[in-house]
Amino acid sequence: MKEQPTIHISKLDAAKRQLETAIRLWFHSGDPVSVHSLAAASHQLLHDLGKRHGIGTILRTAAYVKPEYRKKHAKMVSSYENFFKHADRDPEKLLEYNPAATEILLCDAVFTYEALAKEIVPLLAIFKLWTLIHYPHIRDEKTKNIFGSLAAEGTENAWATMERAEFLASFLPTAIKMGTV
Repeated sequence: MKEQPTIHISKLDAAKRQLETAIRLWFHSGDPVSVHSLAAASHQLLHDLGKRHGIGTILRTAAYVKPEYRKKHAKMVSSYENFFKHADRDPEKLLEYNPAATEILLCDAVFTYEALAKEIVPLLAIFKLWTLIHYPHIRDEKTKNIFGSLAAEGTENAWATMERAEFLASFLPTAIKMGTV
């Protein structure tokens, strides 16, 4: 077997690689457990890195949660990832998994990565665009105005009906050329 050269990877680069792989799998309807596991690993790295710079992930920081509920919230946020990683205490347990939780985790990780790295990555930007189209209630005023003009043209509705893989294929070439979305 041919010896592989070693590579040097920072924690931020590891988080980016895990996040990009999770998003790529997500867009192509890959295995939801694998997508969540990669997303959770990236999210944890980004949270830990962000704490050092005063940038926490929304889900793990839980600044919006009353202090008396933070422990319960933390357990809820990590319940899926812990189930997918560990079997020491509950090897026979079955989990009722909601894949929508992964979209929330991915979204939080994307925003945290951008804040930490000061970089807009095309694949991450496309995921953000998909999220803003499918969850219009999370848009801020500036974003609402942008999407308002697209809705008037009927463009937003066309985008909203695309399958995820089609959405990615439609936007990725342009995003890569532009370097950003």
